[in-house]
Amino acid sequence: MSDLLPPNATELERAIAEAAGDIQNVPITIREIWDPATCPTNVLPWLAWAFSVEDWNEDWSELQKRETIRTAIVVQQHKGTIGAVRDALDSLGIKIRVQEWFNQNPSGAPYTFKLWLEADQIPIQPEKLPRVINIVERIKSLRSHLEEILVQAITESRLKTGSVSNLGQQITVTNHVSRELIINELAVIAG
Repeated sequence: MSDLLPPNATELERAIAEAAGDIQNVPITIREIWDPATCPTNVLPWLAWAFSVEDWNEDWSELQKRETIRTAIVVQQHKGTIGAVRDALDSLGIKIRVQEWFNQNPSGAPYTFKLWLEADQIPIQPEKLPRVINIVERIKSLRSHLEEILVQAITESRLKTGSVSNLGQQITVTNHVSRELIINELAVIAG
């Protein structure tokens, strides 16, 4: 208990002083709790609530939970922009491309946009789509309206090529005369 309390302190003040006197015995510092990288796993849901995370799922991996909390501040700062929608879905491992009405050919209805989900080697599960729509609706600009969701599959492979080149000439010998025949004829002529 603190010796700094005045003699006329109430019981409540004495109880608070006694409880707060053990604060140095707490094994985790406040700085660690407020950092998504060092926060204990069992405290992550409360940290997500404190950072106003838009979407939370207990089934996510620990890494995905920490990444979602880490990007929450940036998402909140840019809420209402395409960048915030992109960051929020990117933290869930979903890559997107947004095409607003004025970038469409021909131009779309004013204040609408299309959302392209990029499935890179891993397909987009249909059960993820309601969650994507929910996140987009909460983070997008209020004046913008989601017109369509399209899935774009991206497949990567390495190109391997091989080649063979051959350089040379083809010589065809006709009326072949053997060396022995020539030597025999020269011997007959000389002889």
